[in-house]
Amino acid sequence: MKIKTDHKYREILYWDDLTEKEQEEFDWEYAENSGFFRYKKEVYCLEDFMRVFRGDALHTLNWDGVKGDPWSSGVIVRLSDYGNGVMVGRCYS
Repeated sequence: MKIKTDHKYREILYWDDLTEKEQEEFDWEYAENSGFFRYKKEVYCLEDFMRVFRGDALHTLNWDGVKGDPWSSGVIVRLSDYGNGVMVGRCYS
């Protein structure tokens, strides 16, 4: 598995931090209570990421979540120790 990341933590954003156009992309009830981040000109919601479980290849590499198919490619996240930032990367098989 190949992982590409810049190893920098991004600030976790909240509903009011998003532009009106970005908010329109998330049309669900719990969006206002979720965390978001910007990565490669897109906005992601942390609620959309599947937790990486112990024993999973991404878990052994200290990643916390994945969006997409982790066996071919996907966006991966690692939360900071204090939960105020998120490191983002891409995984490829």
